[in-house]
Amino acid sequence: MSMQAAPHLVRRLSWAEADLVEGTEALIWPALSEDGGEGVPADSTDAVKAVLSWVRPQVLRFETSSPEPLPGLLLVSTLSVAGPAHFVVRKTYQIGTMAACEPPREVNIFERRDLFRVPVAARVQVEAATGTWSLSSMDCSLGGLRVCPPANLVVGTEVEVKVELHGGHAVTLPAVVRHSRLYLPPGTKRKPGATEEEGCDGCPSIVGLQFLQVPGDAERRLSEFVSRHQRRLMPRVEARLPMEYCPEQRAYYLESFAREASPGDLVFETRKPHLPGERMKVRIRLGRRDFEFGSCVVASTSSEREEGRISHFVKASLDEGADVVESQFRKAVRELAIEMVSSRR
Repeated sequence: MSMQAAPHLVRRLSWAEADLVEGTEALIWPALSEDGGEGVPADSTDAVKAVLSWVRPQVLRFETSSPEPLPGLLLVSTLSVAGPAHFVVRKTYQIGTMAACEPPREVNIFERRDLFRVPVAARVQVEAATGTWSLSSMDCSLGGLRVCPPANLVVGTEVEVKVELHGGHAVTLPAVVRHSRLYLPPGTKRKPGATEEEGCDGCPSIVGLQFLQVPGDAERRLSEFVSRHQRRLMPRVEARLPMEYCPEQRAYYLESFAREASPGDLVFETRKPHLPGERMKVRIRLGRRDFEFGSCVVASTSSEREEGRISHFVKASLDEGADVVESQFRKAVRELAIEMVSSRR
């Protein structure tokens, strides 16, 4: 089996500290040793595709796409809340496509920056010399966030940012504009002779803000906020799911299809482009139950199809609901993830 060196190791967590998420997809290979030091194989085509269906202190359970017997020692590559992870487990028994394993002693967590830039719509107030805006973030990390203000902010501009967090907490931090680009929705034309910075009348900008000073207490609260929402984005399932959405300015729902779903966001097709920060209500049926959430657009893309029609897709961050609703929706997404793996047989 061809091997490659493991990516840069950030840290090695004990099993008690690992935060693995039920329903997350995994790749499984035969392991050469119990310490997992051989690294992840370069070619994933030889891997058994599975989903991590059960995470408990004494057992991990995997559902695979094939009932073929797995070896006794398994090298697993998957995602944890802390980042991409791999570890070795010993199989205790296998019944059909389900394999139960002893938890690993340790889990290796590897660096991947984009995992910690969480696409979540936190409520944000940005105060600059040119104005003050109440916005929703496009993403958030420990080092900063992105917003879509209605006016351009020049790179290097210093601002003050207030970020509302979970449980009524908020942090107010100094920040600086690190990048700013005009956001042109499809069909919008730039003013004749205008530069990219000048843009067009009424066009918003995508602005990246870097926090300048983050005191210890604010860093702790931001870390808890980012980790909480990172977990809400797992597991993620690619499936065509009927749903409805209602933009804030409309009084009725429009039918659509989601193409990705997680307990924290949806990616779905819309009839026209929508700006980041736009509020929507969404309805989706999972696990024979209808779920309704408030949501906020954090990304919008458009592409032209072969027949010349423009398709518009948005990623909408779901508002947190009551604990029982969150738990039931997460369970429904997890069960869909298991079903999707089982259907690949």
